[in-house]
Amino acid sequence: MSELVFAAASSHGPTIQNQPESWVKLAEKDVYDRRFNYQELLASAKPGLDAEVTIERMRERHGAAQRGLATLADRIKQADVDVFIVISNAHRIRKTDPHPVFGILRSEQFAMAEVTGTIFDPRAPQSEKARDAMTMPGQAALANHLIDGLIDDCFDVACIDQLADGDMLDEAFSFCYKWMFSGEAIPIVPFLLSRDLPNQATPGRCIALGRALRAQIEACPLPLRVGLVASGGLSHQVLDEELDQQVIKGLKAGDFDGLSKLSRKRLNIGPGTPEILNWITVAAAMAPTKMDLIDYLPCYRSVASTGHGIAFGCWTPN
Repeated sequence: MSELVFAAASSHGPTIQNQPESWVKLAEKDVYDRRFNYQELLASAKPGLDAEVTIERMRERHGAAQRGLATLADRIKQADVDVFIVISNAHRIRKTDPHPVFGILRSEQFAMAEVTGTIFDPRAPQSEKARDAMTMPGQAALANHLIDGLIDDCFDVACIDQLADGDMLDEAFSFCYKWMFSGEAIPIVPFLLSRDLPNQATPGRCIALGRALRAQIEACPLPLRVGLVASGGLSHQVLDEELDQQVIKGLKAGDFDGLSKLSRKRLNIGPGTPEILNWITVAAAMAPTKMDLIDYLPCYRSVASTGHGIAFGCWTPN
């Protein structure tokens, strides 16, 4: 039987993957980002952010993020996992493609976008062909078991057998290989959890999903040491420290009643903030084990409070 032995959670994105000097370029784009109202953010931003957006402060935060990731990568290596179920969301969705709330990719291998120094642009075409592609292993048998079992548990999970020619899993998933798995080709089962409205699960539904996911992992007849990864979060591109701290407190305490009551409206102020749902799902699967917070870093890039709440955490059962 399979055993759920470990879980990790990490922010991803350009704040981690690029030098602090690039944060300034991101801040310049924020002024014109149509996904939020920059001028309204500027008018309501808390005072004192001038000190947070100096290049010295950005370098300090960036350095701490690299240390936090290194610590997380070391704990992943120590966990000796056979396969990871990576919970995240596709960043580029074509309007003509189905966009399920929950989906699992079942394949023995798939193409991934290689993490590069290029600043990620979510508005870029979904297919960039194989220019920066790499092939990574999947675990189709585990994926099949999860699809069957979760549907029996009344979760309508979409089944994706293969990606369209030229398409790749984006950096939400490939981030794990470069930054978390120390370059090891550990098989993964990509679990897609939509962050987009209107097809976005509530926090309470994600808690139920996490509990069902654990039960199905433990019912799987394959002799696998299984790990979970929540890739993404916390609040971004609008940084909400208060929300991040509320989430972290709930994850550390295992307070699922409090987490289930998170404001959906507040979760959707920042386009990337709903990736917090990935963390909530993993936390529910790992209960009663509580999250060990490695670090939280409010990485501002403008006085309008745009930026990224970077966080790293893990769950290690006794």
